[in-house]
Amino acid sequence: MPDIPYYRLLDRAAFASAKASVGEARRWLSKVLDRHPRRDDAVILLSEAVTNSVVHTRSAAIEVTVHADVDGRLLVTVTDEGADTVPGISAGAADDLSESGRGVQLIRALSARWGFTEEQSRCALWFVLNPVAPSQFEVVI
Repeated sequence: MPDIPYYRLLDRAAFASAKASVGEARRWLSKVLDRHPRRDDAVILLSEAVTNSVVHTRSAAIEVTVHADVDGRLLVTVTDEGADTVPGISAGAADDLSESGRGVQLIRALSARWGFTEEQSRCALWFVLNPVAPSQFEVVI
């Protein structure tokens, strides 16, 4: 996980592990990052991460924290109770019409850094967004 001392906590929230929580988490983060230039990207990536937690874990709750540094870099962490597998890009590439299988690809493409940590029975997926989005020519999926 990135070096936290340089980041300050903006907010934290817990959501039930349910499909409806994905929308709740998006709305919450949109308010937290009201005028941040990467708000929309952060909301999309949070949506993907929370969806993965809802679909792939048996967590009762999903915790989300948002930190920012003085330069406007964001660190978003989604913590759940873990699963039998770890976050990653699925071996079978999603086809153009598939409704799933792209979450971690999006996180990887839009974030400056991303990763996950496992501690005991918990898994925390995190991503860092720079204040300026990469140009369309820099994004590689």
